Amino acid sequence: MDTSEICALTEDAVAKLLAERAVQANGSGTNGRRKAPRWPFPGTVELWIPDENGTEQHTLATSLNLSAYGIGIEVEDALPVGLELAIAIHEPEISFHGRAVVRHCTEIEDGYYVGMQFGFSKQ
Repeated sequence: MDTSEICALTEDAVAKLLAERAVQANGSGTNGRRKAPRWPFPGTVELWIPDENGTEQHTLATSLNLSAYGIGIEVEDALPVGLELAIAIHEPEISFHGRAVVRHCTEIEDGYYVGMQFGFSKQ
């Protein structure tokens, strides 16, 4: 993928992707805590996980679902709640780069299910 096809992770950019796939980002499907429901969005996610030395470890994850404000991913290793990290989300239509915060991490059969909230760029 050409780097010119990678755009900043913004509310408008995510809303446009959801709209292009004819997904409504409001309505039923929230658990009372979410601002918007999550929808199945399989794809590749890149994470740059900071360590205590100030360096970042690059790893790949699998996107399971996407909402207007966050993403659910599957990763091999647990991520601490509250961790802020760089993220790149790759979908067939577009790739996004930006920041996200880990909101929950639950062990599953093949690794961990991690819910992340986007830290949107102001663009």
